[in-house]
Amino acid sequence: MSIELGLSRISKLLSHAGSPHNLLNCLHVAGTNGKGSVCSYLASALQCSTTGGTPVRVGKFTSPHLIHVTDSITINNIPISLAEFSRIRTCLEATNANHRLKCTEFELLACTAFQYFHESKCNWCVVEVGLGGRLDATNVIPGRNKICGITKIGMDHEGFLGSTLGQIAAEKAGIITEDVPFVCVDGTNEPQVVHAIQQQAQRTSTAIMLTVPPSKSIVDTKSWGQIDLTSLPLNGEYQISNVSVALGMLDYLQISDRISLTRDQLLQGIYSVKWPGRLQLLDFHYEKDRSLPVLLDGAHNGSAAIELAKYLDQVRPNKDHPLTFVIAVTKGKKLSPLLAPILKNSDRVIVTKFGAVDRMPWIEAMDANELAQEIRSYTKN
Repeated sequence: MSIELGLSRISKLLSHAGSPHNLLNCLHVAGTNGKGSVCSYLASALQCSTTGGTPVRVGKFTSPHLIHVTDSITINNIPISLAEFSRIRTCLEATNANHRLKCTEFELLACTAFQYFHESKCNWCVVEVGLGGRLDATNVIPGRNKICGITKIGMDHEGFLGSTLGQIAAEKAGIITEDVPFVCVDGTNEPQVVHAIQQQAQRTSTAIMLTVPPSKSIVDTKSWGQIDLTSLPLNGEYQISNVSVALGMLDYLQISDRISLTRDQLLQGIYSVKWPGRLQLLDFHYEKDRSLPVLLDGAHNGSAAIELAKYLDQVRPNKDHPLTFVIAVTKGKKLSPLLAPILKNSDRVIVTKFGAVDRMPWIEAMDANELAQEIRSYTKN
């Protein structure tokens, strides 16, 4: 199956399944980079609260998965069991086939998440957009059931979303549908991005738009006062912008009495967040008492590569200190925006490729020899 944007197929499938998406309270997050981090902050904070003394159940749907497809669907950070995933997925696949709906893999995955969250009686569901926004399968969630967040938007997926930042932003801002009451936007976005989002918010009769100030280490909230963001658990200076978007969304929910979260609960959630594979520092033990520091990151577009480069400049002992990279790239990616920011002439690069990605047959690794040839333009090692 290829990527085929649109809402008609998933709407029909969900209708046959009893429309579970209409019964969920959702926080819907779009953007180019930072969506997963914002979702992680939101889910971590929300699950520190209680409802009538009972712990809150928070579903989270993110993509792509890190290790196994079930990583994409969690409740309170616990992935859906393989048995539950198979049960729901098998039923949906049968409906899809019987009614000849021709749903894509991602649409089936999103439906599986919505059905699981409904069956599990989740109080809140944090949902990351897959690709774009306006025609992404997750945008089937009714506006009245969600508030929105939009992270940093950059050039990516131009073949699907448009050739300019404004066009891409307009597609991503499409999650602001009629009856959405609130959207929080990363203030580091370019003016044409913010303008496109404002235009979409104004087309609805309800959406209040908050643009959070860029890169403030102390954030003012109406509900909890000032929040210090100088020692966040996730690496990268851009995390200040990501957590600011999450705080803006949570502040709105608190003010509108949709959640009850104390300052201590909020801080516990923000500072205990985990989001593996994003500027994640690890110790690789290769002998009994010997290890190497390893940085794991999934930078997959020019904007992410720039942020990765900023972090690498911080950890290099000096600006000319060589680093060793192990790199694999998805076939079809433009390499210059990815490689130029991060590689120095003295760096050593080991090229590799990844295998088949479970439930994502449209993703294929670039040939390692082709990648190596391109990399020789940036480093000789």
